[in-house]
Amino acid sequence: MSVGKLTPPFPPIPPISSGTPPSSASWSGDAMDTLKMKIGLLMKDSSESAMKMEAADKAKSEADERTATAEQKIRELSKIIHTRKIQLDEKNDQCQRNLNSVRRKEEATIAAKEEISNLTLKEMALKSEFERVSAALPDTSEKLCNASEYADKELGEVKKLEIRAMLADQTIEEMEQQLKLAQAMSASTNHKADEMLRKIDVRESELKRAEERARNVQEKLEGVQDKLRVADRKMAGLQYALEDKSGRERKLKKQIQLLQARLQEAKIREGREVDALNKMKQNIDIRIAQANNPK
Repeated sequence: MSVGKLTPPFPPIPPISSGTPPSSASWSGDAMDTLKMKIGLLMKDSSESAMKMEAADKAKSEADERTATAEQKIRELSKIIHTRKIQLDEKNDQCQRNLNSVRRKEEATIAAKEEISNLTLKEMALKSEFERVSAALPDTSEKLCNASEYADKELGEVKKLEIRAMLADQTIEEMEQQLKLAQAMSASTNHKADEMLRKIDVRESELKRAEERARNVQEKLEGVQDKLRVADRKMAGLQYALEDKSGRERKLKKQIQLLQARLQEAKIREGREVDALNKMKQNIDIRIAQANNPK
């Protein structure tokens, strides 16, 4: 750091009045010493401040690096924490599902125990019933033999009834088939009848439309015939007018020819009159000249 020549920012201090005033040379030497001391102190302060600034910049850069690494670590830790939270939630869900399954299994176990107790009660009831049936079995077997004989007789009757029922079923099936055929034929006939009625309705509507068209055409034809009659009358009038006009044209042509002949005659007379006037003018001029020049 270069330091230029410094000027004191304050005026020189006057000497303190004592018995004998000091010399000017000694005072200037002290001032120079103080100036050199101040300059040395300033240079030292500036170098120290520069070193402090460098150390502060270095500390700041190191702090920035540490902050960046800390932020990176914080981001990584936040990601890890987020994944751990997700895993924890999944584990909690899994534990909840396991607890629910355990509860269901416990409920199923309790229900199975109740079912087992009910089955044991039923087994005991069945044993008592079996004992009662075993005691009543001889009487029951005799009754069963009688019932079996009666059942055999009834079975024979039932077989006869079954044969009759089979025959009746066959006849019923045949009648049902005939009924189905008759229903199908009636359905087809009804369908054909509906189609014919629909076609008849369509034909009637078409006939009505054709009659209306025929009436419209007849009315239009009558109107056209009336127009043709009027046109014939107009044509007759026009033909008469044309004939009259042609006669008038012939008369006009004759009149034009007569007028042209009269115009030609008038032109000839005009020429003659002009010649006569010219001769009269010449004669007048001659007479005027003769009058002006007497002999």
